[in-house]
Amino acid sequence: MRVSVKTIHQFGIDVMKAAGLDDYEAEHLSHSLIFADLRGVGSHGFSRLSTYAKRVECGVIANHVRVEILNDSPSAIVIDGKNGIGASVAMQAMNLCVERAKVSGCCFATVRNANHFGVGAYYSRVAMESGCASVIVANGEVGVVPTGGATPMLGTNPVTVGLPTGDGYPPIMLDMATSAVARGKVVLAQKEGRSIPLGWGVDRNGNPTTNPEDILNGGSMSPMAGPKGYGMALIIDMLCSAMGGSLNCRNTPSFWYDFEHPQNIGYFMGAFDVNQFMPYDTYLNRIDDIIDEFKNAPKAEGVSEIMMPGEIEHNKFHANYQPGVEYGDVVLEELRSIGKHFSVPCGF
Repeated sequence: MRVSVKTIHQFGIDVMKAAGLDDYEAEHLSHSLIFADLRGVGSHGFSRLSTYAKRVECGVIANHVRVEILNDSPSAIVIDGKNGIGASVAMQAMNLCVERAKVSGCCFATVRNANHFGVGAYYSRVAMESGCASVIVANGEVGVVPTGGATPMLGTNPVTVGLPTGDGYPPIMLDMATSAVARGKVVLAQKEGRSIPLGWGVDRNGNPTTNPEDILNGGSMSPMAGPKGYGMALIIDMLCSAMGGSLNCRNTPSFWYDFEHPQNIGYFMGAFDVNQFMPYDTYLNRIDDIIDEFKNAPKAEGVSEIMMPGEIEHNKFHANYQPGVEYGDVVLEELRSIGKHFSVPCGF
């Protein structure tokens, strides 16, 4: 069933306000979820709404939170997220980075006492709208086995890099987990009763599996590209915890199952004012020329176009915006249930 953007967006706002968030927090949480769904990243969209709402309702995520700057300088900020909802905390942090980058050229922030923020592209786009490039990483609960290890030690620890482009192309948006896929994709497959491709993860005995239950019940995700993904995930955990002050992955409570202890995950994010490194119009011409090279490069048999990072998701966003987002029966039933719980009409 397709649900209009306006309907699902307002539903998300109403549910999260009923759970306890203020207007700003509910708006950004709902907007980030519909942004993910429109881009075809359902693992980070409204399939998570009920868990977010439950975490806020029971008090394991704080509400009415504005971040606190613990240490401030023109190009480096230490931020306390004060256990606020991730979408709001990350948006506040990115806005601060962009504001300072427009003056000093670049600004990075560490964020502690934070929660899961959804898709990094949601925050990276804010930087690009101001003519800034951006980098965002975050750690999270364990679920990925290190290369050579026998037990999960790292989170899926995502990384996002955003680069503005000219009018002819969508922005460059690399937004990925450092595991083979995001854990949320396995959770969504479990909810919908689907099998998963080999290579996504292993069972509790280290055997490759196509059953999401095997991964979620004692198994683990596999790192992206073997030791390369492991190395990236480890560095991200170190940046966010050792330098940023959050918990490390081994000590982070579960987003899905622990409703008593705050997660206290960390972000490390930054913005670069492109114009202070290269005249902006010159930069746009140069990056568009690079994209042209790839678009005009010889293609493998059966391939019609070489895509840029984030381009497939960009195209899905625009294809889905008018007709609305297609949700499966399991997700729809879950949304109707959470709407009933909070006495929020769903309209679908």
